[in-house]
Amino acid sequence: MQSQRLPAAGISILIHGGLLLLAVLMASTFLLYPLELGRMPLSARAALASLAGLLLAIGARPFIPFKPLLSRRLLVYLLVVGLPLLSLGPWYFLVYLPTNAGEGVKGEQLASSLITESTSNGIVEIGFAYPIYTPTISLTNSELFSREVDIYLRMLDGNNDPALFRAVRTVLPDSRLSVEATVHGLLSESSGYLFIPIALPPGGVVEGRVVFIISDLNDGSTFDEALGRSYPAEFQIRDPENGELLTSFPLTRI
Repeated sequence: MQSQRLPAAGISILIHGGLLLLAVLMASTFLLYPLELGRMPLSARAALASLAGLLLAIGARPFIPFKPLLSRRLLVYLLVVGLPLLSLGPWYFLVYLPTNAGEGVKGEQLASSLITESTSNGIVEIGFAYPIYTPTISLTNSELFSREVDIYLRMLDGNNDPALFRAVRTVLPDSRLSVEATVHGLLSESSGYLFIPIALPPGGVVEGRVVFIISDLNDGSTFDEALGRSYPAEFQIRDPENGELLTSFPLTRI
């Protein structure tokens, strides 16, 4: 009994369908992995987009309409379909983005919340002598590349003395049991919390709740008292490498 061979047309459909699938997978990496791709040079991102466009042009050829005009005339097809798809990536990453990109990182407070011993509901163990402040913030990276930032909270007490609180870190410098390590271990089990350094994709927005462990201010006021007295307070966005202040935005009792 002779085995039946797949017709040439069927083989062509399978090959071009596979190329289309590969093109879609490559293009989807820009949506699925913006942080990782944002660490690549613009030229590498443009080359990846061009490759996806090339695979799309080749894979789509048997399926396009107007076959007598495009599908059977390779030169016409390359000029009308292939060339625009190949040039779209370089134009977007090498011309459009550098021209329209903004500068720096911007922040905004969206909500304000406080975890205390009386309101923790088991999230924070009894024994902490100070509240855990977990405001919801939004960070926007207007730059061309991914970057990491640290978040600080700066307050002035009644004596105009500054107090600077650093958000809870992702990686602690040692394994000693500390309040920061305990709070991180408890809250990292819940979704929606951000721990520094916070990674921001280019042109992307990251929202979440940062965590501050608030000890008493220099004049002995509690954090809740300071908020009630409207002590000046702001969030600071800093560079994790050198501590440089990038920008700041005000704390509000939302």
